[in-house]
Amino acid sequence: MSETYCGKNCPECPQKELQNCPGCKAGPGRTYGGDCEIAKCCREKGHESCDTCSWQENCRTRQSCDRQPDIRKSRSEAELKRRKAAADRALLLGKWLWILFWLIVPATVAGFLKTNNVMKSAPGLYVFGQVLNVVCSVAYGIVLLQLAAEEDRYHTAGVCALVSAAIGVLIMILFGNSEAPVWSLLITLPAAVVALVGEYNEYGGHSAVLEGTDNELSEKWMTLWKWYIRCTVCTVVGMIFMLFAPLLGAIAALAGAVGTLVVGITKLVYLYRTAKIFRDYSPENLQ
Repeated sequence: MSETYCGKNCPECPQKELQNCPGCKAGPGRTYGGDCEIAKCCREKGHESCDTCSWQENCRTRQSCDRQPDIRKSRSEAELKRRKAAADRALLLGKWLWILFWLIVPATVAGFLKTNNVMKSAPGLYVFGQVLNVVCSVAYGIVLLQLAAEEDRYHTAGVCALVSAAIGVLIMILFGNSEAPVWSLLITLPAAVVALVGEYNEYGGHSAVLEGTDNELSEKWMTLWKWYIRCTVCTVVGMIFMLFAPLLGAIAALAGAVGTLVVGITKLVYLYRTAKIFRDYSPENLQ
């Protein structure tokens, strides 16, 4: 029985010492973990070596036997380079996604303080909520722009967040803590569209960076986006229906609002899971 698959004299092979090779069938040609294409070919065809194969004379795989060590070395170096790039990418994503997760907390507080009830009962808190909302939007946009180094959709989401912040400042200057007039819809409606575009690209960005790492969670992000749109449409339709069918409209608007709340909580959970996946994806895992 040959000690090599290709017919080389193993003890005389210069790679035995250069690469500290334990021998063909115990080293690169071993059944599990071996990376020799000739060994793989022999096993797939049921041969102990190339000598018993009828295609050996014209076999390009066997003819590459002298180049196999260099091929394996190049493949190994390429894999190490790929893993290093993946580790660097994970470090960046883990850092900024984690900051993004914690920014949602003050943003949620700001959203609560900006309600009409707070404006009427505690104008000071209402103004604070407006300022906090702008600060959170700016910070959120900056973080998304940092993430754009790994996924282009984060760039669009970041720009939308900064535009939303600018619109927030404009509304604060124009109306302060007073109730906005009807014509303010000329500002708030475009702002809503910008926010919607930003949400779409953020969800898409999270989904894209998870592809190949956690495909299930990647798909969940896009499913969550669909629910976000449904809830938004339900809320808008409910508000329109309230003009001529108050009860029906109120039910639809309430259902949309509750749905939006659930989507928001789910987004927080998904963002935590996404950030944790990349934070745990450390360079030590690649050795």
